[in-house]
Amino acid sequence: MTKITSNLEVTQLVVDQPIGQDNPPMLFVPSEDYSHEPPTQHVLQTSDFDVNWENKLTDTQFDKFVEDGWLIIDDVFDSTALLALQAESGFIDYRDAELTAGIRLSDIRGDKIRWITENFFAGYYYLQSINTLAALFNRSLFAGIRHSEAHYACYPVGFGYQWHSDNPAGRDERVISAVFYLNDEWASTDGGALEIVDTHGIHHNVMPVANRLIIFASDLQHQVQIAHRQRYSIATWLRRDDTIVLVAPL
Repeated sequence: MTKITSNLEVTQLVVDQPIGQDNPPMLFVPSEDYSHEPPTQHVLQTSDFDVNWENKLTDTQFDKFVEDGWLIIDDVFDSTALLALQAESGFIDYRDAELTAGIRLSDIRGDKIRWITENFFAGYYYLQSINTLAALFNRSLFAGIRHSEAHYACYPVGFGYQWHSDNPAGRDERVISAVFYLNDEWASTDGGALEIVDTHGIHHNVMPVANRLIIFASDLQHQVQIAHRQRYSIATWLRRDDTIVLVAPL
């Protein structure tokens, strides 16, 4: 057996093989002794990422989103899904992120990313759950969302992402942005808060607490403050344009 050690923390998952293109991880709660096969195993599947979004999002929260342009949902997933996302984020070969024009400027953004495709099992199941959330936004707010996209993101110590909106000038494909956080036991002294300016011009600092999802209108200005600890998240966008098929690089 191989005990998963991610870049976040030592997880409570065990797998037969590292996560790969052809083998969804076999997950189970480990025993004290890793030398013996457990009596049962649990296959990671879409249902592990089921979220009753209608219970998570009350009418009051929808009203807040319409009025202020953002909201927070805590305790999004059950432990199996959260641990799987944390573990998968630790195996990724991250690439330097680029700006819209394809230029890498580390003094503007310092994150390393990897776009989520169907080859990332936990990440792909996460996207299916986000698509269910998008359907709820379409029913409730007539948002016109047609698909979602996301990438894993890692901010090394000493880096952040300066002020920006998620729709570059003259574009409006992204309707709603969302960020899901993966770090356990994040403290205020660790930095890395998402600072967002709401529709009234008020600044808010949102700490990147594990299993928290922040949702906001993609046109809102925001920045990632300098992280003092390696910071992991999934950046997500709900879009109104046609689906773009992402192909994993060889």
